Amino acid sequence: MLLGNNFPVRFCVYLQGKTDLAVEELQGSPSPRWCHAMCLTDLGTAVLIGGEGVDQQSCKDALWKLEIDNDFWLPVGFQLQNARPLCLHGHTATYDPDTKRIYIFGGIREDKDYSNIYILDTVTWKWLLVAAKGRMPVLTYHSATIYRKELFVFGGTFPKKASQAVGPCSNVLYVFNPEHEIWYQPISEGDKPLPRLGHSATLLKNKLLIFGGRRTSIYLSDMHILDLGFMEYTPVPLLAGQPSARCFHAALAVSDQKVLISGGCNAKGALQDAFVFHLDTLSWSTVIHHDLCSVPRAGHTLLDLTPAHLMDVDKENREEHNLHTVLVFGGSNCAGTFYNSTVKIQLDLG
Repeated sequence: MLLGNNFPVRFCVYLQGKTDLAVEELQGSPSPRWCHAMCLTDLGTAVLIGGEGVDQQSCKDALWKLEIDNDFWLPVGFQLQNARPLCLHGHTATYDPDTKRIYIFGGIREDKDYSNIYILDTVTWKWLLVAAKGRMPVLTYHSATIYRKELFVFGGTFPKKASQAVGPCSNVLYVFNPEHEIWYQPISEGDKPLPRLGHSATLLKNKLLIFGGRRTSIYLSDMHILDLGFMEYTPVPLLAGQPSARCFHAALAVSDQKVLISGGCNAKGALQDAFVFHLDTLSWSTVIHHDLCSVPRAGHTLLDLTPAHLMDVDKENREEHNLHTVLVFGGSNCAGTFYNSTVKIQLDLG
């Protein structure tokens, strides 16, 4: 049951008088932000798009490219291109390694919603605005995942429908087919997750793991597994040691069987813990790492810098360590402080 019909677009608590805590903008770096979108285009390059910073303002320096080895940020200008997204937050940016394209969908800017699909070609660095056919969802704070060259979008909130009695959140799965430039809703079986926003959806082979999020005033801690081969949802029973309810956490696939969950926020503020979900045993384990858990952080990004052939060493030899280099960027402590540092950490997730 939904608790009320009105739901604000922004969910972080900003305390009055705390603006002095805001991280100062570093020269040559993106401004501090959260609710941005960031993805790898290769192990040496990441692309940052949008985000929200101090005073709930969309970041004007919306587009950056990071040379990871040198920790060098390069602002990306597209002044001569009209087909590009403006300063967004609450959107998704999903990279397809087969086509070397980034799909940017949804989000809001100055309380306006965007339902277009923007494509950034990382070979030519040119934008394409897609006039897609089919039912086009208008969403923000959703999840988006590439699977077999299609974009799977789940959940999120409807910015224009926040005051309607039907409720502000979605639990519908939409699929965008780039070849035919069309949206469709696949038929699914099983127990569908509750409507939610600010959740994570992480792909492990053909399994999409949907965790957490928020539904009006209710924070969620449940996990659902969507088998994309059979299009069937399976809820995971509540388990000992699992994370507390949260939204706007970061999630990262660290093997074919493991998902790393970091931070997020609940009604009390931002969190600074970390966990791994093990798909093969349906169990949780706690991650203790000083750099990963040093500050409360929500709305941030985790990127795995580990080469693909090293990503699942426990599959070949479970006695070996499962070492990962993880990049942490951005986020907020939900009390007026925003981050723009890039931190590389070494994790042993064996």
